[in-house]
Amino acid sequence: MKKIFSFLAIIVSMMLMAGCKKYTDITPKGQNLLNKASDLDLLLNVNFSGSVYDHLRQTMLINDNYLLAENVPNVISGVQSINKILLTYDQTGDRAGLTATDSRYEGLYATISKVANIVITMGDQASGDAQLIKQLKAEAYILRAFLHYRLVNIYAKAYDPATAATDGGIPYVKDLAFDKVNDKKTVKEVYDNLLADLDAGISSGALPNQPKNSMRIGKGFAYGVKAQVLLSMRNYPAALEAANEALKYNSTLEDHRPLLAINPISARTLNRVGISAADNIFYAFGNSFDPSILTASPEVLANYEAGNIIKDRTETYNYLYGQLYVGLTNSPAWLAINYQGNSAGMTTSDLILIKAECLIRTNKINEGMDEVNRIRVRRIDPANYAALSATTEEQAMGYLQKTSRIEFIFTIRNFINIKRWNREVKYQQTITRTVNGKTYTLEPDSKLYIFPFPQSATQFNETLTQNY
Repeated sequence: MKKIFSFLAIIVSMMLMAGCKKYTDITPKGQNLLNKASDLDLLLNVNFSGSVYDHLRQTMLINDNYLLAENVPNVISGVQSINKILLTYDQTGDRAGLTATDSRYEGLYATISKVANIVITMGDQASGDAQLIKQLKAEAYILRAFLHYRLVNIYAKAYDPATAATDGGIPYVKDLAFDKVNDKKTVKEVYDNLLADLDAGISSGALPNQPKNSMRIGKGFAYGVKAQVLLSMRNYPAALEAANEALKYNSTLEDHRPLLAINPISARTLNRVGISAADNIFYAFGNSFDPSILTASPEVLANYEAGNIIKDRTETYNYLYGQLYVGLTNSPAWLAINYQGNSAGMTTSDLILIKAECLIRTNKINEGMDEVNRIRVRRIDPANYAALSATTEEQAMGYLQKTSRIEFIFTIRNFINIKRWNREVKYQQTITRTVNGKTYTLEPDSKLYIFPFPQSATQFNETLTQNY
């Protein structure tokens, strides 16, 4: 991995030395630095980890968890800060003024510009295996779409067919002109570009059935991203088709039931190596072990079903450490430090729940509940498990939302899902947080769901007016 970072460091250094020139104008000793298929292949070996993929503030907003090793009562009673605003759901706070920089915004765009766009642009000029070059370009198109999808869901409104054409979105960056100002597009324009990039990557026919590792892109991830995008657009038949196609390449679900055979309970430790986990479609995670040591809110813990293997049949949650960690007595800490989840990528659980929702939304309620139960049966002690059934879309969606909330606890997926459901009155969720006897409320239409563009971006790009 050091070789990869060194390689990227050379590229960045060369760009800085070249000032405002396009990257393609950099030709040391008459040769372009990226003139071979093998160079582009190496460039795509990105380690999708670190602060760029740490979505703690998004998961904290929806009350999955509290801060990372900060005393919550002290933050609430202290000076104004982003964390205080998010903890107290204060819509009057000047979030933009408090956001000088944002590693997620800057980092995601950096990967788009310095990895995806370089591969797409330089692919036609590179020498080497023509089929490999075609594959690398296809991977880059999917990567560009996935990262823009993440950005638009953090910094803009969730897609709403009725308003998407006028809702403010984000820039969609496709070029290597690093000095160029990319105007902010509408949400609809962003999604149109997402679908165009996904179709370019998929229709090439060059993506591998299975990537070389879960930080590279194969057909399963490409169709999975397409399913996510179409689901967000409420095109349920097309999203279902894409999810089913993605599941052809990986349908393995993590199963917690084998833990029950281990005794005593204290020996039932969660172990997972992220890069090789069988259910990973695409692996991206935050700063440390994922989900690291996080402290869960009592409100989200109430979504666990009785007999949940992790919560009730292991010692993964610890109240004493939770109190020491964030200063709250009723919020236990997650202590599975050898469990590398996948908080910012994609697993087969994403595909199963996309499929389930699409089936429910197209009046195939029994089939949709079968998919929900496909996850539940692997999470609940058989002594407690009973298959759920529903007779209406609303009832089935209620079960799916509750299952999804726990399946994706501590991940960016809960934030994105709740935000899009909140655009539909019948599926809106009002979130409450009670700290030391005081209750704070996050309304479904709260502007806090739209995060501010950082000053490092708005001072450079005047089109970046805030979307809230």
